[in-house]
Amino acid sequence: MKNIILVEGKDDKAFIEYLIQGVDVKEFSINILEGLSKDALTKRLASLKTGFLKNPFEKLGIIIDQDSFTREERLAFINECLQESFDIQLSDSQTFVDLTIDKIPLQIACYFMNIGGKGELETILRLIKNHSSSNADCLEQWQNCLSEKVSQKEFDKLWVHYYLKYDTATHQERQHAGRYCTLEYSLQHKTHIWDLDSPVLNELKVFLALFD
Repeated sequence: MKNIILVEGKDDKAFIEYLIQGVDVKEFSINILEGLSKDALTKRLASLKTGFLKNPFEKLGIIIDQDSFTREERLAFINECLQESFDIQLSDSQTFVDLTIDKIPLQIACYFMNIGGKGELETILRLIKNHSSSNADCLEQWQNCLSEKVSQKEFDKLWVHYYLKYDTATHQERQHAGRYCTLEYSLQHKTHIWDLDSPVLNELKVFLALFD
């Protein structure tokens, strides 16, 4: 039986797809949530539960950004959604809970993308960049000027965009940025611009290894 991992967006999908190649896991499917809200996550989980009886899967992982929330707040959010959809609660992140649906066993766990207890995928990407980022780093002066108007989340996303487009892309690639200046393209063709062996990723890799 395959495993299912639920992520927030296409960049998360591309990143997890790359990392999971380095761990020994069974067949898996990565589903995109396309935005995060209690209603959206609860509905997606309910849909997965409905489909489970026809096409059972062994493990379900939920990977979301921690953002500025505490781990406890994020876990409470996940548990609200799981309570309504699967009628279960997780005791902690990165820990599977066992349940059965019509006598078919299932395990569910979650992971929060973060650095030092806050942040998201782009926060991680900033720390594992493996190439000069002189253009993207210029944004720090702009951030200082607009510190009260630009959130750290918005800044990190923009930094990654500038890093991909202005620090690591050729002039020709920038002419077709929608195709060549994306995280997915860089993970397929330019892995050297990321330090994918960074210890920053160890915890996430351990979580993915649970899907063996």
